[in-house]
Amino acid sequence: MGSATQYVAGELRAQRARLGWTFDVLARQSGVPRTTAANALAGRREIDAETLIALCSCMGIDPGTLLNEAATHTNRRTP
Repeated sequence: MGSATQYVAGELRAQRARLGWTFDVLARQSGVPRTTAANALAGRREIDAETLIALCSCMGIDPGTLLNEAATHTNRRTP
């Protein structure tokens, strides 16, 4: 996966940890299947827009801000 995907996954993991949520709680709050959420937060799959919005919304993250931060982070990296 690309570095932007890894950045987003890392931020979502960090927020889940701050909230103290299990993947079962995250799935229930977001409406995203547990396996899908786990794979997304592990960076094992790219996150589609609907999944990203659902995960961000339930955890209090603005998805637009997160994507802008990921773009900034990705652009800072050297090839």
